[in-house]
Amino acid sequence: MNDAIRLLRAELLLTQDCLDKLQRMKTILQENTDGAEVEATVQAIQPILAKLSLLDTRKREFLQRAGKTRMTAYAADQPDSVERNTVLHLLQKVQQAERTMRKELDDDRELLKRSKQFVDFHINVITQTAANDTYVPPGAAELENRRGVRMFDANV
Repeated sequence: MNDAIRLLRAELLLTQDCLDKLQRMKTILQENTDGAEVEATVQAIQPILAKLSLLDTRKREFLQRAGKTRMTAYAADQPDSVERNTVLHLLQKVQQAERTMRKELDDDRELLKRSKQFVDFHINVITQTAANDTYVPPGAAELENRRGVRMFDANV
């Protein structure tokens, strides 16, 4: 039972650390257009993710030795005790932190997508991308007749 508590505490600490870095990245993406800070934040997250991956492997090995597929199943099979309650409490905290981390990842992904669209827009302005006379769906043959109107939403 002590091994499960140690694994869950380590997972909770690493997940919280990763969550802090993801929130920092979100703030950077919202406030800055400088890519240097984003790069530094990503580099700070990578070792944490590597440790989480290693911890996940250790947790799977622990569960395999215990003959269980999930930590909740392991905790449910243990007799009522303070350690069991601690494991259940830590499991709840880890799951909440993982849900929050998924949300932060989704937010960061959306901000990165918007940053890419912003860059694409400016490249189109700089390269003076011209529009067709009519809308042509992607993959369809383009019209030969072109007007001199700038097209700001064309993909690079």
